Amino acid sequence: MTSQSFLGFEQQTRDAELAAANAKLQAKLAEQAQRAIRKRQEEMAKNTRRWKREEATRKRNDILVAQCGINWYSRRRDAGIYWTHCKTCGQLLHYTDDKNAKPQVCAGRKS
Repeated sequence: MTSQSFLGFEQQTRDAELAAANAKLQAKLAEQAQRAIRKRQEEMAKNTRRWKREEATRKRNDILVAQCGINWYSRRRDAGIYWTHCKTCGQLLHYTDDKNAKPQVCAGRKS
């Protein structure tokens, strides 16, 4: 089968139509690519905000516990003020986040 040949003005009209259709297709593809990029950026920003919020929550609620006899002491990892020694017997406190940790034996009041 042979290809059809067009007259000069017909060929120009046909070329212009093909160029317009190609430009429209390229614009559509570019818009889809921009939309995908924008969606990824929004998702990354949303995840970043979520991670920062969760980190702040963890930081506020990250509590260590020490027990000496019947005395319980708690501290946050980021807090700078906490008990370092038992207020009753004076021995050094060992803070842990293990809920099943064995408590220290309190020697009682020093007289």
